[in-house]
Amino acid sequence: MSTAETYSRPRMKLSRMAFSVGAVLAEFSAIVLVSMLAGAAYTSMRYGSMGDLDQFVMVGCLAAWIFALPSVLRDDYRTEAILEGRRGARRILTIWTAAFLALAVIAFLTKSSTMFSRGWMVSFFVSGFVAVYIVNILVRQALIAAIESGLIARRKFMVVSVDQDVRMTARELMGKNSGAEVTAVVKLDARPGRDGNVSFKPADLQNAVSWARTLEIDDVIVLADWSRASNIDQVVNAFTVLPAAIHVGAASVVGKFSRPQINRVGETCVLSLKGRPLEPGQAMLKRAFDILASGLALFLLSPMLLAVIVAIRLDSKGPALFLQRRRGYNQRIFQIWKFRTMTVMDDGDNIVQATRNDARVTRVGRFLRRYNIDELPQLINVLRGEMSLVGPRPHAVAHDRMYETSLLQYPRRLNMRPGITGWAQVNGFRGQTETENAMAQRLDHDLHYIDNWSLGLDFYIIALTVLSPKAYRNAH
Repeated sequence: MSTAETYSRPRMKLSRMAFSVGAVLAEFSAIVLVSMLAGAAYTSMRYGSMGDLDQFVMVGCLAAWIFALPSVLRDDYRTEAILEGRRGARRILTIWTAAFLALAVIAFLTKSSTMFSRGWMVSFFVSGFVAVYIVNILVRQALIAAIESGLIARRKFMVVSVDQDVRMTARELMGKNSGAEVTAVVKLDARPGRDGNVSFKPADLQNAVSWARTLEIDDVIVLADWSRASNIDQVVNAFTVLPAAIHVGAASVVGKFSRPQINRVGETCVLSLKGRPLEPGQAMLKRAFDILASGLALFLLSPMLLAVIVAIRLDSKGPALFLQRRRGYNQRIFQIWKFRTMTVMDDGDNIVQATRNDARVTRVGRFLRRYNIDELPQLINVLRGEMSLVGPRPHAVAHDRMYETSLLQYPRRLNMRPGITGWAQVNGFRGQTETENAMAQRLDHDLHYIDNWSLGLDFYIIALTVLSPKAYRNAH
């Protein structure tokens, strides 16, 4: 036998499609308005007149269309994507920058670049990004308010339980700002077969499908443990006759990954749980940036580096540079370069981390550590390909061996080249790790960086390394 439950739902007053169109128009209008205002303000200050407003509007319209196109193609204006907050500041900045590069190409090809003032374009770029970001926030808040008030109906979900508890799934679906509502729940009784699989009564499935059709269900979720031999294919096939999205609940190992995807390799269909940290094109782009930036930095900072070497040699006995074994990409051992800041140069199986007011730290070393100057020789490691400017900070081999036995995901931080600075460091997670929990928090930030890498994020982290007070916290 199967059991079913029905939940009430608000009456729809505004379609989701209408809201999505409204979101596009709001963004489009904001870009055109900002283009006109930025142009008028700049020309008024520079030339004493408001300039050609038609030209400003034309460029604004073109920029708005170019900016909106990628998001339309990616379905980022869908209400579900808006609720998810898919377009964050980094994605908006990336698309907005690409739109301006496209404008520059169009201006060059049409020989109209002389018509555009650089001051106006710079002010349009900055104010346009701010405007789009604010509109993106306001649109999301408006959508949440519309759903909460019942002006827009929530997506209607039917949860079909094969062998799973539906309560947790129902709570997760109807979580805060989800825009979803569990309208119906169906619990199917399975009939075990001799081959270890199970089957379901065709009549029960037909009743469930008819019920879903009557309720005009938007989405069907089939809950089943993939690790068992349950025959969920029979259930999925039954619901394919509906004009509804069909999902199979992520159970077992699948639910641990944030972005699993269905792909085809040759003739084989596979469920890809995670991709490589960097695709070949991304790796090449990141490496090119590392080479150019580290080479330029070494050239510009060479006088200061020589001065630091002299100061270290005058302050205490020992070499100016300190080399220590670290684990790099894919756990390959390399020697990291640092300015010597302590009276010891440990590199064995037992390394004591520096603590606050550590007597082993020299006078010059304390200053170098305070402002992260001791890390600058690692620009050489970057040029050699052993490190990157940005990435998970490499730890001493002895510390790696200690934490990889207690933190299951710890070795995954070496799936990318280690960096001179990183997401954990600019968020204050640097220096001594007195507890396993402290290392776990650093690990969480490292894995977040690996899973969300972009060149824009690298630029952001480099800027925070110089400007953010958190980057200098816990520098012992």
